[in-house]
Amino acid sequence: MRMDNERRRSPRIMFSIPVSVRGTDREGQRFEVTGRTITLSRHGARLQLPRLLRAGETLLVVNQLSQMAAEFRVVGPLVPPLPRRAEWGIDCLGNNETIWGVRFPHEGQDGEARALLECRRCNLLAVQPLTLVEVEVLETAGLLSNPCSNCTMATPWGYPERAFEEDSKIFQAVAITESEPGVLDAERRNAPRQAAQLPARLRNYYGETEFVQTENNSPEGFCFVSDREYLIGQGILVTCPYEAAVPRAELSAHIVREGPMGGAAQCLYGARFDRSVR
Repeated sequence: MRMDNERRRSPRIMFSIPVSVRGTDREGQRFEVTGRTITLSRHGARLQLPRLLRAGETLLVVNQLSQMAAEFRVVGPLVPPLPRRAEWGIDCLGNNETIWGVRFPHEGQDGEARALLECRRCNLLAVQPLTLVEVEVLETAGLLSNPCSNCTMATPWGYPERAFEEDSKIFQAVAITESEPGVLDAERRNAPRQAAQLPARLRNYYGETEFVQTENNSPEGFCFVSDREYLIGQGILVTCPYEAAVPRAELSAHIVREGPMGGAAQCLYGARFDRSVR
């Protein structure tokens, strides 16, 4: 349900950051444009850019929030490119964590769920494996106590709350909306989506069941990747987080967004709960 290379090598997480990119396009022309990331992993990123590129080209990518820069190799397109918007898989030629300021779990570190969290003492961002009990604590108390490598002690961690404004749009690193991933419109600024990957069970009204992992969550809805076909407006029943041994109530939701996600048979779906989960 993910790009195979990323799934084997390291977890990826939805994380929208504005970038400036310099390189050579498919026509051999030098360029410098702005774009944004859609997902990140320890080894690379999914980049949205208004340029047609060639596989193998080297790009200089600058994080516009931190001004940190790194070189990336273009792996190839992830969706059929549009005239002013294309999405590319890129591999970092150095330390990807340095430019993004996000620490990913080491190989073999895994849990029932995963979330992008921020240390409330030093503001370190890290993708942390979580048990479902920790997810419940995080959702109810708002904070977890976990070790911080910067603070060298256990500190409180919670979902990031960073945001910045550019060209009259409000961006949030962990936000995905129905219209454009990473951009919050005026109606949804109070409900940012948190980059949390949780197990979920989906049932349609014909009784068909699918087990998925969310890509992000909010009280209003969530995103998930599937190779099944869901239709805009389709009703589903959702149990999240799903645990076979722990009965949880199903919530009704509707599919409100659909788009390609790094594979011919895969789509990224957005679902909205029929009532907010508080």
